[in-house]
Amino acid sequence: MRRAAIVMPMRTPVGLPGGALAAVAPHRLIATALSAAIGRSGLDPARVDHVVSAVDGSAAVSAALPLAGLSPAVSEFAIGPGPGSGLRALVTAAMMVQTGAADVVAVVGAGTEIASEQPEFAGQEALARRYDITRADADALAASSHRRTARAYRQGIFGAETAPVVVNLDPGDPNSAVRQLVDHDETLRDDVSTRGFAVLEPLAPEGIGTAGNSSAPTLAASACLVVAEERLADLGLEPMGYLLGWTTATGNPGVAVPATALAVDKVLSPGDFRVGDMDLVEIDETTAVEVLALTRFWESEGTKFDADERLNVNGGAIALGDPGGAAGLRVITTLLHELSRRAGGYGLATMPAGANQALAVLFETPHSVPIAATPRGARFHGARPRRFGRHRA
Repeated sequence: MRRAAIVMPMRTPVGLPGGALAAVAPHRLIATALSAAIGRSGLDPARVDHVVSAVDGSAAVSAALPLAGLSPAVSEFAIGPGPGSGLRALVTAAMMVQTGAADVVAVVGAGTEIASEQPEFAGQEALARRYDITRADADALAASSHRRTARAYRQGIFGAETAPVVVNLDPGDPNSAVRQLVDHDETLRDDVSTRGFAVLEPLAPEGIGTAGNSSAPTLAASACLVVAEERLADLGLEPMGYLLGWTTATGNPGVAVPATALAVDKVLSPGDFRVGDMDLVEIDETTAVEVLALTRFWESEGTKFDADERLNVNGGAIALGDPGGAAGLRVITTLLHELSRRAGGYGLATMPAGANQALAVLFETPHSVPIAATPRGARFHGARPRRFGRHRA
């Protein structure tokens, strides 16, 4: 089976309701991310075989294709909106490439309409009780997410992954010359503190989750190219990573094991990987409780992983919000760019994909080195003769 390479993942800045990006037409937001992925890669748009989309609301991918230089005749494979839809779109594109159905697939995700409903928190409160997560713990992680995101922006880390959006300041006149270039996330805050979060009312009576320690709906688009490995040289493309594996998992509420933990173990097992082998891990911060439950589960199982140095190092969705269909691809974009910046070899992304469900995706980069085989009989993973990737023996 062919390997699927991930090329030039890009995203737009994240917008707030009522902010500058809220005035941008959905197809223009999508076209911005798609144009950046194709243009910065140097790919001839005519070489794109298919487009796989995860788009919320009424945004029309077909209207964005010509703006990104693609033919309107390019086939679109639409993944419906919902939790994890961006990652599902990426996995679908990878399967198209791996099975030979396409050589080059463009993937685009977008959240262009603000949802009004609050997420369901009953499961998160159960996890909080199971892992002794306090309100102070959740608020501290939320403040850390904001601080890390603000620091990444100050250090210019997000510049490589963010495509600026041109905003017409006169919506009534599409030809107006009065324009603004939005090149940073509108959610950025450098003034957060646990004291400020502590005054917020819980979303459930006497609960842990609040509007401050969970993600809020935002606006954004993200895109990347998925290309067959053997076509990279012919097309003059440089991969940022290869998709090694993916999986979904459903947790058992009675056991109260985080679904993300099950998905992580399930995606790592076939290649004899451990969490500690990962240079970086990104978990979508739907709530602080989900992140804390995952790390505490690892601690309870004796897993060696430095979360402070390798988990959501540039913040997450608590700071950047949840841009619907763009959320999963936003996570992948940040992960692969940071791996490239650090010359890291292996990365893992996981996020909720529905009620008590999770999706996990494993990546290898061109910087990867062989991982020593797990001794036979070791806990969780026995030795296996087969290993993923061209970089391993």
